Amino acid sequence: MDNPFQNLLKNLFPAKGSGAVVGVDIGGSSVKIVQLHKKANKVFLDTYGEIALGPLAGLEIGQATNLPIETLITAISNLMKEAKITSADMVFSLPLTSTLLTVIEMPDLGEEKLREMIPIEARKYIPTAVSEVALSHWIIPKLERTYIDPDVEDEAKASANAAKVDVLLAAVHNDVLQKYNDIAQKLGAKTSSLEIEIFSIIRSTLSHDSTPSMILDVGAANTKVAIVEEGIVRSSHLINLGSQDVTLALSRSRGVTILEAEEMKREFGLLENSFDPAVAEISRLALERIFSEANRVLMRYQHEKRVTISKVVLTGGGVLMKGILDVAGGSFETKVVYGKAFEHIETPPAVEPLLKDAGPEFAVAVGLALRKL
Repeated sequence: MDNPFQNLLKNLFPAKGSGAVVGVDIGGSSVKIVQLHKKANKVFLDTYGEIALGPLAGLEIGQATNLPIETLITAISNLMKEAKITSADMVFSLPLTSTLLTVIEMPDLGEEKLREMIPIEARKYIPTAVSEVALSHWIIPKLERTYIDPDVEDEAKASANAAKVDVLLAAVHNDVLQKYNDIAQKLGAKTSSLEIEIFSIIRSTLSHDSTPSMILDVGAANTKVAIVEEGIVRSSHLINLGSQDVTLALSRSRGVTILEAEEMKREFGLLENSFDPAVAEISRLALERIFSEANRVLMRYQHEKRVTISKVVLTGGGVLMKGILDVAGGSFETKVVYGKAFEHIETPPAVEPLLKDAGPEFAVAVGLALRKL
């Protein structure tokens, strides 16, 4: 089986192919799957599906799990049968929680010399032996800023003889890679590869948009934040809060079960309702903790880089609550939009309305399948 992590960042856009490809997004609370194929320079949706993992762990739908690998494989296998998946060419998502993704500054000594230095430099950032992880890196192209801080410009001139480059460093523990290799093998994948989920989201939602943007991916247990410029991750951050925290807040505040709280969240979300007016306020307060932390990341980046983020792109199942765009719009001083993962994919007219709403939730799975198309 192919080494799924080899040249991970260098091959973000691999050779095009016409065969059907399956994107498998294994999240904390559910698994999403999408099969796409390409014909005459157009990408077509074959099938898609989702399975909640909570009930398999004795929990409610929407709650994060940590299932044994065999249970996970059975769940994915059942989902593939139900969705009528036909391709054995699969791409799996690597969760940001299982990876180290950071930007480091290195001397500009050329690619060959950098390749020798990266494992040594990585020891400063990895809390384990370098031999226990798979490393990959990518030199980030320099950006031409319209505004240049005079102090920064003077400093750059003073150090012209010691040029630096920013390098995006990615590290994944070998045990994690082995786990996904085992899953792929037991699912019958003839070819398989892995990709860090944030890159998949960029591909499916930002497409060729090069303007500075922030991706806010709200999962069940945590939220991923990434600042993207010219299609490249410039900064990433993990917030240990997710959509299940809204459910838990509702459960505690209203004295109801987790299941009842989840149903409240899905039915009313952040909209005022006569059934229980407090639901919207409780949900809003829980979400604003996430938005506040994400906004700090955004504001710090804008201040340090002297750049304006043009929009915030919402993805993940946690952003499907009713009224979330209005609440998010009040938290960020920029435009907030949903990630439209199916926007540039040919889909059956009968399911277009469903897919429009499902775009944020399937952003990773769609991006994974697009990786080979």
